[in-house]
Amino acid sequence: MKRKALYMTCLTLIFTVSSIAGAMTIGANSTRTEEIADGDFFEDASGFAYKYKKGDGVVNKYALLIGISDYNVISDLNYADEDAADWFNYLSPLGYQITLLGDSHPEDYPQWDGYATEYNVRIALENILAVVDEDDIFVFTTSGHGGRGRSTTLDEFIYYLCMWDTSAGENGYNGLITHLEFQEMMAPSIANTFIFIDHCYAGGFQNVMFNDNAEKIYLATTCSDNGYGYDDPLHLNGAWTYWFLEYALIGELGGSASMEEAFDLAYPLFIDIYRRPGDWPLEFDGSPNNPFYL
Repeated sequence: MKRKALYMTCLTLIFTVSSIAGAMTIGANSTRTEEIADGDFFEDASGFAYKYKKGDGVVNKYALLIGISDYNVISDLNYADEDAADWFNYLSPLGYQITLLGDSHPEDYPQWDGYATEYNVRIALENILAVVDEDDIFVFTTSGHGGRGRSTTLDEFIYYLCMWDTSAGENGYNGLITHLEFQEMMAPSIANTFIFIDHCYAGGFQNVMFNDNAEKIYLATTCSDNGYGYDDPLHLNGAWTYWFLEYALIGELGGSASMEEAFDLAYPLFIDIYRRPGDWPLEFDGSPNNPFYL
């Protein structure tokens, strides 16, 4: 089985940590600290301004789907593109307005809206969060390589999602979205937000649950902060994507169950195959008494 981990050289890790030092400094303070009235603007820590939109009673649905099998520079994966395609095929009939970002093979996707570079992911996310209101549903799924490196400045691990341009970089970015940057990027989401991460070390992104909007977030990760995600050649998916989406949510539960139900069904079957505890999926439910439905 091919792991979705990326092991960087020492030189690359030093570059990565130094280049994101600013994000590390502001990431822990990226959430809203006071109540915002309908129509007011606020800025996240990166300076991007959002207009707060009170619910209008209409549930609009948005999704940003990422799946990267063939990377620009680093080693390739096999089925991350299938993960994104399967999420698209599930969500599209439910009425979602979908942005799908992938690799250099547009023919492998049911819809292709560009390369999953760090820049494109950031812009797509900003565009969606600029229009959602608190009644809406926002889905963010991503499949690809993941990694971690120790920051000498913070004396802790930095976890990152590897975008298509990892180790190449485009538009002033290095192609890595760290867990601190992701927390900051997701802070403005006032919609009901489902996040699904099928990358190695995905559990390191749990700090998004410290944001002010955490009660509206349901997060499922393929593994802990020291675990791996895997390609699953038998089912032609990332392993956790298959068991959560294809087997549980669609196959056994008919596509209309809650995310909590899908997790509970998929989890014991997954860990029976992948026996290393660090590789076991995690869920983070900001409102456990209110099941999350797509």
